[in-house]
This record gives sequence, structure tokens and C-alpha cells, in this order.
Amino acid sequence: MTLYEKLFDLKYRQGVPTCDLVHRFPSHIERVNEVALLDIPEKVLREVVPEKDIFERLMNLKKRLLKDAP
Repeated sequence: MTLYEKLFDLKYRQGVPTCDLVHRFPSHIERVNEVALLDIPEKVLREVVPEKDIFERLMNLKKRLLKDAP
């Protein structure tokens, strides 16, 4: 299980709040923030993240994690 998969599981399946994840994984704050952004609809995310490469990476991450979700 990758760190992203673990964070996704904790946040969306077990309901752990983002602030608790930041405290549990202080050296991976950027990854925690990216996982937290996955809940935002694509249209809103496009406005929040204007950098095309970051937006595309988040969308690919979202598709991969949601595809692997049961």
C-alpha cells in the first residue's frame, strides 16, 4: 500500500479529519493536502489549482485511487 493509498483510506473510508492526518504524518503535509483536495469536484478544483501540471497530477491521482476503491 502506497502512502497515498493509506492516506486515502484513512481520510475517506475511516473518516479521519485532514488536521489529524497532518498531525499523524507531519513530514508528508503536501501529500495529505493533495489527498484532501481529491474530494473537490473537478470544475472547482480547476479554479483552485490554476497550474496545469499540478491539476493533471491531482486528477490522475484521483482516478487511480477511485479506480482501486472497492
